[in-house]
Amino acid sequence: MNNSNQKFFSKAQLFQFFITFLLTTFGVLTAYYTTIAGIKLDLARKAESQIVNELDKRLSNIELLLKENFMTKKEFFELKDQINQRLLKIELRIEDKNYRGGTSPP
Repeated sequence: MNNSNQKFFSKAQLFQFFITFLLTTFGVLTAYYTTIAGIKLDLARKAESQIVNELDKRLSNIELLLKENFMTKKEFFELKDQINQRLLKIELRIEDKNYRGGTSPP
């Protein structure tokens, strides 16, 4: 018996094995990368929703601070009118003192 002439696999069997091996490898790699991509997307969504929730909480806190510590437009204009009235009174007193003191008003 001549062992060197005997073949374990024919060329067709080797080719078929090679094609099967390539397809299996391709399938495994595709499944791996699809799984990894899915995990990345899920993590990105979770991180995004956490960031959005945190920003929403911060905005709510800022809104509360603004409501508590700042005046409304109406209150601002009332304050402006009060300050203008006080300044007018001060100007009138200064003019009155200057006029009584002998200096003429400008």
